[in-house]
Amino acid sequence: MKKNILIVGGSSGVGKKLAEHYINEGHTVCITGRNNPGLASARFHAFGVLDQASKLGCDIDRLVEEFPAVNTLVYAAGYLQRGHIDDLDDSALQTMVNIGLLAPMMLVQRLKGKANTPLKTMLITSSSQYTPRALEPAYCAVKSGLGMFGASLVRDRGVGKVLVVAPSDINTPFWAGTDEDTSTMLDPGWVADQIVDLSSGVFKYKYAKLLRHPSRVEVIECLDNDFQRI
Repeated sequence: MKKNILIVGGSSGVGKKLAEHYINEGHTVCITGRNNPGLASARFHAFGVLDQASKLGCDIDRLVEEFPAVNTLVYAAGYLQRGHIDDLDDSALQTMVNIGLLAPMMLVQRLKGKANTPLKTMLITSSSQYTPRALEPAYCAVKSGLGMFGASLVRDRGVGKVLVVAPSDINTPFWAGTDEDTSTMLDPGWVADQIVDLSSGVFKYKYAKLLRHPSRVEVIECLDNDFQRI
């Protein structure tokens, strides 16, 4: 079955690799982000989430109107500002919450009733979901919240499959301009391939970590429609 797939955060990295995969499979793909990735067979909708929560709802409404009947939502967007909590200004805090948590919740809220099949949701978090870090207090909280959103969302019988994937650091433009050593980070193509594999098959909810040193997949939880482990 060909699907309408919305990838939020598909301008580069894992989101772009997933878009390329789904396009090659013949699905209709809409990519959002700040920059057009230039994939000829995909639709692009400029969508940059900032610190203005009041504007976010209107922007999401326009996105949903322009790309209706979404079957699968892939949420790959992220925003990281490092620092102790008193080093982070209000704008940084609000932007991290808007991008990492409020936007995906508002998208699912709007898309759930519009899909012609139960909405499949794929949430890409990070190792910050389960690893507390001194210089990432807000980012860790947001990623943990996104993971719990997925785990709670699946209890809604009106929602389709939910996949939560928490990769370790990925070698993408996300790290451009920082002093991070990207040489040992996960390859975005490999990460995208694992996400595709994890999303296939019969399940209601699946949560997996993508780890490095060496690169590997660890499925933490997988539930069927009756919320039994499989």
